[in-house]
Amino acid sequence: MDNPNIDVITTFHGSSIGKYEWRNDSLICELSKEPIVHADYEIHNYNLHFILGIKNKSETVQSFQIIIKTDNKAVKPSTIYTSDSFDNISIPNPYPVKHIDEGYSFKITLDPLTKQYTSNTIWSSCELVEGEFIQLCNNSDMKAIKYGVTFDNHPLTAYQLFKDRRHELPLIYITSGSHPMEGDTIATRAIASHLLKKDCRLREQSDFMIIPVLNPDGFKHGFNGCNSKGINFFWDFQNDNLKDCPEAYYLWELLKQVPPNIYIDFHSYSIQGSNKTFGPYIKPSILYSGTQTRASAIKLNNKLKTIPGSQAQYMFAPSSLPYKITREFNTITFAKYHLHQDMGVTGMKDTALSVLEKVVSSLQPMEFHNQLLQPYGNLKKSMTDKIKQYLFMNRYYLPKMIKKLIRI
Repeated sequence: MDNPNIDVITTFHGSSIGKYEWRNDSLICELSKEPIVHADYEIHNYNLHFILGIKNKSETVQSFQIIIKTDNKAVKPSTIYTSDSFDNISIPNPYPVKHIDEGYSFKITLDPLTKQYTSNTIWSSCELVEGEFIQLCNNSDMKAIKYGVTFDNHPLTAYQLFKDRRHELPLIYITSGSHPMEGDTIATRAIASHLLKKDCRLREQSDFMIIPVLNPDGFKHGFNGCNSKGINFFWDFQNDNLKDCPEAYYLWELLKQVPPNIYIDFHSYSIQGSNKTFGPYIKPSILYSGTQTRASAIKLNNKLKTIPGSQAQYMFAPSSLPYKITREFNTITFAKYHLHQDMGVTGMKDTALSVLEKVVSSLQPMEFHNQLLQPYGNLKKSMTDKIKQYLFMNRYYLPKMIKKLIRI
């Protein structure tokens, strides 16, 4: 049964909702589904979010409930966000979220002849983000570099904040937007704007490359974490798969051409609430090669831990993007650095800028001169480092592999 006064809008870029139906005065919705990630004996389920539009066709105020169906074990949000534009959804809905047996519900009120877009995550469209970066380029010396195209033929664009690479200074890559629903492009947008301010001196201490949208097809299709071919390439970084994972392939080609000393990849917790604390994923220092690089990584790790309220976590999944960057180039990574949407937009911006300041203020250019592996890969590592890293990873993953074989 349809509601004659209300249209559900699902035709915009970023729309993400499964089956839906009206039940009396309630709109019952299922979450859209995408493949669950199985990588490195771990499972990652990103089927958490929704974005939909609603139009009031009548000339009277309309109020009704939206019910999002989830199973009992699923995480449920405490806040729903709304907007009159699908490009930027970040205003908290004034009505409370109720946790019910079916999932969770919330109230929507629409003025006559109006539209509203609603989501359980802070959302910015790819078009909005790219438009902001184009404007920054037009008003500054920042340069857009097309480094590839997606399966849907969308340009993959990096933004270079230096004219010529100054090899006496470290290069920092800052990225976001591999998991479209996480709202983390707030970080790269804030950082780019900050670095381009006339009174900002951070560019005197480092070169920067910013990629705000790693997964534009995912943004277009309203995916939680996958590209157009169903690959979550953060966890399953298929850098040799041009056909099905061009995002990873072309990013890897860019990294080979201009390898970074430091890589910061922003993500954001969304509906997890107090179950998750913002902060970086860091690597055990043994996974870096060379005494000086290990010392630099430890120093930067400790510096980021001083951000009040943050919590660092160890992560070294060998199929993931950050692991491969360190293995092949010896790059120091903070990937992911998780923000949290409970901070609000301003809090997320401020935290991202704090991360930037903490990292750059700790840099001593001389300590990075012999860091990067050239040629990249194991050939330039000492035998001691190779053996230690091999034994460390196998000590961690061998029990997981045995458990999997036993289950089979």
